Amino acid sequence: MMSGVIGVVFTFLDSMYNPLSNLLGPILISSTFGIYALSAILPGVLFNKPMVSLIGAIFAAGINILTGNPYGIHIMVAGICQGLGMEVALYLNKYKKINIWTYLIASILIVLFVTTRDYFVFSFGALTLNIKIITVIIRFLSTFILGIIFSKLIRVALSKVGLLSYGK
Repeated sequence: MMSGVIGVVFTFLDSMYNPLSNLLGPILISSTFGIYALSAILPGVLFNKPMVSLIGAIFAAGINILTGNPYGIHIMVAGICQGLGMEVALYLNKYKKINIWTYLIASILIVLFVTTRDYFVFSFGALTLNIKIITVIIRFLSTFILGIIFSKLIRVALSKVGLLSYGK
């Protein structure tokens, strides 16, 4: 259900992406990257079980496409990249209690995997080296701050109201 809601929210954000991109430019629009990574990060942070991040990201991407996303299959590929990034980080931590290193690795891998897709699909390689570096840094910071920290705050809030049996 959570991934479905995220997918619908993404459709709303997608309708604002082009105007925001025109306003912020190609570099600063990357500050929204972490919001999109929530579909993979939040399930992993909440449940910390194998495949939940990948399934959550795929489901959110599917809902996003079905509700009118203008980017089509590219969204599914991005969801898979994000889900795999989080899954690898959780796997490396052996699905134990998530720590700061797990969050950092997840952020790095999500940015690496999606940016690799962007290199081939959206001509990321055509950008100058300086713009590529700045964009990757902004994406990483956005993923860590908006994706990871926001997911952790949601986990704590859900735990406090009794919707999760663990939290903190």
